[in-house]
Amino acid sequence: MKTRDWKDIAEIVGIGAIVASLIFVGLQMRQSHEIALVTLYQMRADAAREVMVTSMESESLRQALERMESGDEEQTFADEYALYNYMSILLNHFENAHFLYLRGFLTEEHWRSDVANITGTISQPGAIEMWHEVKDGYRESFVEAIESALQEN
Repeated sequence: MKTRDWKDIAEIVGIGAIVASLIFVGLQMRQSHEIALVTLYQMRADAAREVMVTSMESESLRQALERMESGDEEQTFADEYALYNYMSILLNHFENAHFLYLRGFLTEEHWRSDVANITGTISQPGAIEMWHEVKDGYRESFVEAIESALQEN
């Protein structure tokens, strides 16, 4: 074989090696992305569990929720404080979910589930008033998404 033929073969092999390495890098990036999504999902599940545990262990929150739902008793300052803090935790959790959804890190299915949860919570007696008081403190796109979901219900 001539030197030119060897050179052409070496160039083809080099191009093949570059293509193979790019495919490998692409597969690694996809795997890293999937691992990040799984980690993110687990972190969100842990955060949701913490909110649930906190709400179950908080006697003042439980009493405030009971009074709010019954409508029989006047809300105390302690009730309003507990409910406000609980609502803030929930809204921050769901605003984070909305941000992740917009960035492509949460699926449509997950976001729809979150919307059902937050609108169910906000539409409770007393909670809708609180939402209207605090909604200006959240990103406009999140507020629009929640307001749209509330109108659909």
